[in-house]
Amino acid sequence: MALPIVSILVLTGEVAQRFETEAESNYQRNLNRAQQEKKAETEALERGFSKLRRMLNKAHLGKNAFD
Repeated sequence: MALPIVSILVLTGEVAQRFETEAESNYQRNLNRAQQEKKAETEALERGFSKLRRMLNKAHLGKNAFD
């Protein structure tokens, strides 16, 4: 069975430069965020996982299947 050949899109020119600039900016912003911001993000993530665990346990997929 033959698989179709698909070209891989590559960013070039001004679009590539803008992408790289924005990615670097986001990376630096992430590296330099305050400890309080990191803590808030971690707490939000934990609340989300807690909510997800409660939903999965209510789905009766087995005794605490996802704990």
